[in-house]
Amino acid sequence: MERFKPAIGPSLVLIAAVVMVAVSAVTDATGAGRSGRRGSRTTVMRLRLPQAVSRALTRNLRIADARLAVQEKEHQRRSAFSDFFPTLDVQYVATSDRYRQFGNVSGFAISHDSRRPQVFPKDYPYRIDPYRTFSMIGTITQPMYTGGRLLNNYKYARLGVDYSQIQLDVERQDLILEVYESYYQMMQAEKLLDVANESIRALEALRNQTVEFFKAGVVPKVDVLSTEGQLAAAKIQRTQAITDRETFRASLLYLLRYPQETRLEIVQDYQYRASRYRIPAIYSIAANNRLEIRQANISVQQAMALVQTAKADLIPSVTLQVQGSRTNDDWNPLDHEAVNDWQIQGILSWAFDMFRTRETVKERRATEARAFVARELLVEQIMNQVKVAFLNMIRSERDIFNYRKAVEFRRENFQPRRSRAPNGHIAVANEVDDQ
Repeated sequence: MERFKPAIGPSLVLIAAVVMVAVSAVTDATGAGRSGRRGSRTTVMRLRLPQAVSRALTRNLRIADARLAVQEKEHQRRSAFSDFFPTLDVQYVATSDRYRQFGNVSGFAISHDSRRPQVFPKDYPYRIDPYRTFSMIGTITQPMYTGGRLLNNYKYARLGVDYSQIQLDVERQDLILEVYESYYQMMQAEKLLDVANESIRALEALRNQTVEFFKAGVVPKVDVLSTEGQLAAAKIQRTQAITDRETFRASLLYLLRYPQETRLEIVQDYQYRASRYRIPAIYSIAANNRLEIRQANISVQQAMALVQTAKADLIPSVTLQVQGSRTNDDWNPLDHEAVNDWQIQGILSWAFDMFRTRETVKERRATEARAFVARELLVEQIMNQVKVAFLNMIRSERDIFNYRKAVEFRRENFQPRRSRAPNGHIAVANEVDDQ
């Protein structure tokens, strides 16, 4: 009789399978724990208003674009300044003629001894090719008088640099203003969300109390429906407050140039700061500080420079030109056998396109007049904006004072009515109204 032998192979396979399942379960649990810890370690960016402004000025691409615009205008100014200096033009000319050029023969024959006739004369001197010429020509041109065209072009370019530098400051101020608006709008939305949540909690308590009173026959069913309607309206207000908060958060993240899914919180600052501005001092302050007025003045000066540039085309221009050349009958004009030549020219040019130039001058003058009108219109608009902003600020300060009085009044009535709340439905409604 054979003894019983256990099946060792299948048992080992089963044990190995159990171990693998256990290890995979432990690995999954460890990975889940790590991912949970990573999620819990997700930081929340908390900013104050000065921090938000500084980061926006550092990261926003509008400031970088404005700086690049300044560099662009600076290169244009240097380009216009280079027109005052002489220009150098270098040419290499290769000519092949069908017939012999005896002028080349006589010119090259005296340039070097090896090119003079030999013992056995030929039709043309030794080593002189009468069919080909190779020349290197250098020309230096210096404008002497242009009627003020170069000077006014440079003035226009220099004013463009000043305009772009002021535009950089304008972009910086506009960005700061947008950050302020988005910051305080987000803060207001968060406060309104808190108020909506408090209203929902109070109205839910009132709804429950009203249902109890209705079951007891104290109030009619219309009061229950009215409370349900008020609760639904409060929930709608909460949804709108959440939407506004996320919208303003997205705007602030866009200005800060952070990803839209960044978790951002702001430090709420409700400290009241009284305004120190008064009429009529605000008008002179705006006239001195608004950068747009300085830009309008620069635009007027640029228009005047364009008028002078157009008028310069009505005046003849004088140019000095110095030209030197070196000619040879082979490809290397720098060879010692080449022939030199040079000349100096004074060129007086005057284009008699009178009708086109006159109309161009009239067009530039109309542009100059429009620049004057645009500047005056801008000043009037700024003064109107200053007056409207001042009136809105005065109204807001008065509203702050009135709301504070209303809050104090409600707070004084809240405690007595809360003590009488269990006595009736009307007291409960008054308590909710005070809250």
